[in-house]
Amino acid sequence: MSLAPVLLVGWCAALFLYGLGAGPLYRTESLRAIIGAECLRGHWVYPVLHGEPFLTKPPGHYAAIGLASLPTGRVTEVTARLPSAIAATVSVLLMAGLFRRVLGDRAGLLAGLLVPCSILWLDKAPSAEIDMTLVGWVTAALILFHRALEAGERPSPGFLAASLLCVAAGTLTKWTAPAFFALTAVPILAWRRQLQLLVGWPFLAATLVAVAVVAGWAALVTQQVGWDALADTVRKEAAYRFAPKSAAKGYPWSEVLTYPLLVWAAHLPLSLFALRTLRRGFAARWDDRGRLLLAFLHCWAWPNLLFWALVPNHNVRYALPVSPALMGLGVMGLLDWWCARSASGRRERAVSERVDDARQQPAHAGRSPAVLLAAFLALWLAAKVVFVEVVVPRRTAGRDAEATAAALREYVPAGEPLYLLKLKDEGVLFYYGRPSRKLSSPAQLPQGAHVALIEAEWREWEANRTGELVRWMYDQQGDPLILARVLPP
Repeated sequence: MSLAPVLLVGWCAALFLYGLGAGPLYRTESLRAIIGAECLRGHWVYPVLHGEPFLTKPPGHYAAIGLASLPTGRVTEVTARLPSAIAATVSVLLMAGLFRRVLGDRAGLLAGLLVPCSILWLDKAPSAEIDMTLVGWVTAALILFHRALEAGERPSPGFLAASLLCVAAGTLTKWTAPAFFALTAVPILAWRRQLQLLVGWPFLAATLVAVAVVAGWAALVTQQVGWDALADTVRKEAAYRFAPKSAAKGYPWSEVLTYPLLVWAAHLPLSLFALRTLRRGFAARWDDRGRLLLAFLHCWAWPNLLFWALVPNHNVRYALPVSPALMGLGVMGLLDWWCARSASGRRERAVSERVDDARQQPAHAGRSPAVLLAAFLALWLAAKVVFVEVVVPRRTAGRDAEATAAALREYVPAGEPLYLLKLKDEGVLFYYGRPSRKLSSPAQLPQGAHVALIEAEWREWEANRTGELVRWMYDQQGDPLILARVLPP
């Protein structure tokens, strides 16, 4: 029995499970956790925040947090981050299985060990954020699609259906999932001169099933919150992604060039070997299955990277679903370098045996690629330890979300909702752990209710004598967070 699966599972546990509970939830992690907690209160169909529908993202990741939290009955730092860790592990095992099936055991093990060695994974894999869950669904969809293509001119209907169902699940996790799939599937089919498969019955049937899944969810949501609310939110999300942040500054042309470089830099050092796969004649060194894998990874990486470089709003994490492909190309480049080095070493040994006075080997002869790989993995593990033990505590130091939340629980009676108007601090509200309600106007506040205000709101209330101060506190950013009680008119 091969020990590779055990080794990979242990590697994933070290990279993704270690540190799940390190430090309080950070930035929008708290937002994801709060909405995940609403699932435990029965809101599984669509996301709910402070009593209102929150449709900027579909419910997939929030439902995953809710499911992970069922055994404990409440959302914690660990259960909020667990879905991302599971998705990262599945992605690694899928990539390892892909390389093992096509290139053999050594390539599969190498891919499994190296794919997660990116600074993006270091931050996002053990995180309550949505990004890694999206990576899991996109990776599953594309690897199943690759498996369907391996059947030749007649792709496997079963693998196509499974692939498109993963696209549907990815869409219900984040709206951008279909874009990653389409920007890979169309180029690889064009390269294979099989674009006609897009209108063949297996692909169309699988697509209809996937569309039906998403449409069924949309129908449930519109039945409860209305079509206008869902459509308006999706339009705003699209505008946020595809419109420049500032109309005055215009389109950020400089970022079109710098964004791919940032993504490439985030995957160093393996991305250096990915460049090796662009060399002329590189594809000719592989058999037919190897060339298909190489083309597949190129079609996964570069069209998507170009697309997200052209989108005006840039963030390196938006390209995270491209990461497995870029790292996979790095693995193929590394394997080629490894083979070239081994062949060179054999030639050097053959020459040295024919030279009588060559008593000493070159100084670098003992540094085999395996030793270098082991050293790199040890360094990466050390980087993980530093991130968990040093970086995480430092970036969350002084935020005091738990202390502020404890003070809120002390002054707001149990069973009474905490009302919000303009306050936005999901970190404090997550650790508060009780129901909160968002209102659009102070006129909607019931008499005697407790409300959390920002300083500008409190100054207005103080001037109009509409509320009494209960406790002056500070949020995670150090800005005033004022707990007040509504006075009778």
